[in-house]
Amino acid sequence: MNCNDFNADLIPVGEAIAEDLIEQIKEMSKCGHCASCLYTYITLAPQFSSEELIQLFGTDMLENTELIPEFNELAGLVSNPYPNRPRIARVNKALRVISLQKDKEHKALIKHYINECIKQYEGDMIEEYFNMSP
Repeated sequence: MNCNDFNADLIPVGEAIAEDLIEQIKEMSKCGHCASCLYTYITLAPQFSSEELIQLFGTDMLENTELIPEFNELAGLVSNPYPNRPRIARVNKALRVISLQKDKEHKALIKHYINECIKQYEGDMIEEYFNMSP
């Protein structure tokens, strides 16, 4: 099985992962450079250390800034006419947990995520401020 055939939606976010599912992940071939691998990596990251993830994927995908377009789409940071809302919610739930983990909080894609969230929040607050004026 390759990275595009694996259904990462089966991975529980923030909960224990079944041993048979972990074995499937270990056995699948992973390119470490596509949106499917990144999605799997992000959903596993709350439960696995950075070292374990690097062993599984052969690379630290949270440090790969070339994946920012795929990351933005997975996290719902860009406009998409056909968004996969449950997947976006799962990714954001995992990213919130990851951003609080000491071994991952300074990773390039986590910093990017936090900065984008801050930009959106600031934009909302500015709009709210101007809507309050008479």
